[in-house]
Amino acid sequence: MTAFEALAAARLARLDRPARRALFRAVEAAEATVALYHRHRARGRPVPHPIALTPFVVSRRLLPTLERLADCVHRLQTRAPELYRADAFDFRALCPVGETTARWLAWDAGAADPGALMIRPDVGLEEVGPQGQPVLFETNATGLAGLYNHAAGAAILRREVFPRLLTAAEQGRLEDPPDLLALVYRWVTRAARRLGRRRLRGVAFVEEAAALPGYSELPRLVLAFEARGVRAACGTPDQLRRTRAGIFLRDCPVDLVYRDLAYADLGPPSARGRSAGAVIALAGAGRVLPSLAGEFAHKGLLEALVRPEYRRLFTPAERRLLRAAVPWTRVLAARFTDGPGGRRVDLPEYARRRRGRLLIKPNVGSSGEGILLGRETPAARWEQRIARALREPGAWVVQERRPGTRRVMVYLRDGQAHAGPCYVSLGLFYAPGDLGLHVRVSRAPIVNVARGGALACAFLTG
Repeated sequence: MTAFEALAAARLARLDRPARRALFRAVEAAEATVALYHRHRARGRPVPHPIALTPFVVSRRLLPTLERLADCVHRLQTRAPELYRADAFDFRALCPVGETTARWLAWDAGAADPGALMIRPDVGLEEVGPQGQPVLFETNATGLAGLYNHAAGAAILRREVFPRLLTAAEQGRLEDPPDLLALVYRWVTRAARRLGRRRLRGVAFVEEAAALPGYSELPRLVLAFEARGVRAACGTPDQLRRTRAGIFLRDCPVDLVYRDLAYADLGPPSARGRSAGAVIALAGAGRVLPSLAGEFAHKGLLEALVRPEYRRLFTPAERRLLRAAVPWTRVLAARFTDGPGGRRVDLPEYARRRRGRLLIKPNVGSSGEGILLGRETPAARWEQRIARALREPGAWVVQERRPGTRRVMVYLRDGQAHAGPCYVSLGLFYAPGDLGLHVRVSRAPIVNVARGGALACAFLTG
């Protein structure tokens, strides 16, 4: 816990009840004004997004380490389509994909473009040294979710919360985090320039038509691009249309598509129809972001990051960083492998014997769905999950449970304040040359807004 976090929490606790209620109302009103909403379930009523009222403070001296770590993940994931096609070092067993995605990979065998991929790995922070040691425990299928939320949340803390809890001098010592809306704008416009489009006419943000938990950020991203002079529109893939004048989403010309959905949701590359033709034409020209490498946000990447077969991708210094930051992770299957201490083990049997030190999670997925923490899981349920993993090759990973730092935070959820030591998930938005931060906190060890947590806003010091 940093001094700023403790200071803000202590002063918030000293506010009398009317002042606290006034603060809560001001924050929720500010969220409504900028459409910072959340849905606890699909088609549910949108409510103000759960948000921490205390800042999450990150030392600026930690940023180079975080950027190096994110760059290692990005480098491997950029190469993933190539590794999958060649099935190099059993890569398909670590990062399996479905039939439709495999057809896209066979259809598009072009060279990897690192700039066409944005990632968001999640890390915890262990109490090692003055800045902390990052622990990489997750990868995510898209770099989109959280870009608008964090930017909007940080502005609300500056405007509504800090003036009530911190002096002007104290506020001045907290540096604003990287602007994630500016980051995604830079990423998209750089991609356009690489394609020879110095003037970007329009961007389409596409997502699934079905209602999902959470709340779409796409309309706010459209506004952020339009505020910077670029036309944009949001919709579904079937709303894209190919005409003699080019590709359009409604009346917006489309130079690039940002997809907040999987290639499997776009249908196979052999599909027919105007919308399918538009998607195929855009993908074939490298005009869909993120690229096919975005399909490889598997937890199995963590196993590959430290395997000897992939060491040529990293420098000696990067390999040392990965050994320190990546917890022991294995795709759970009937196999023998090196255990955490380097000794050869029967993996399913090891998972049974070491339940209290391990967790099992889906190889692909988010929102904390499907995660079992061994220490809190009854033996019978743990055994059922191992049996399921053996029936579903490549679907589950087993991972060493590393203790992350807990910080005392106060967050507002459904009009109620929750205070106390919180588990932390620090997301690293990363594209080559750009690093952004996105934080979530929770009193529960599985950190996710859908499971009772909240957005927290990262600010920098030192």
